[in-house]
Amino acid sequence: MLVKLGPLDVGRIADLRACFDSVPDPRARRGRWYSLTAFLLVCVCAVVSGARTIDEPSEWGQRAPNALLTIIGIRRHPLRWRHAPSPATIGRVLGAVDGDALDRAVGAYLADRQRATTEPAQTPSSSAS
Repeated sequence: MLVKLGPLDVGRIADLRACFDSVPDPRARRGRWYSLTAFLLVCVCAVVSGARTIDEPSEWGQRAPNALLTIIGIRRHPLRWRHAPSPATIGRVLGAVDGDALDRAVGAYLADRQRATTEPAQTPSSSAS
C-alpha cells in the first residue's frame, strides 16, 4: 500500500526528527555546522517539494523561510544569517550516510504514518458492532 507523505507540517517534521535521530552521523565532530538530523530534514522537505537533483535541496534551503529553518534545526550564524548546506556538502554527506540506517529510519516513519491513518478508520467500525 502506498503512503502519501502529504505536506510536512511542524508535527510531521517532529516525527521525522525523532526517526532521523537514530541515523549515525558519519562525519567527524570537528567542523560540523549542521546536525545530521537537520541536514536530512532539509533534504526531505526539498524532495517532498519536488526536488529531483542534488542541487535542489540547497536551493530549497536558500528559499525556505527562517521560521521553517529554525523548526528544522538550521542554526543561526553569528552574523545573523541562515543558509542550507551547499550542493557539494549535500553530495558528500549523503554519500557517507549509512543507507541501511537511513532506510530503517524512513521505514519507521512511514510505518507510524500508516498506523496513524488506519487506526482511526478501524476504531469507528469496531465500536459500531
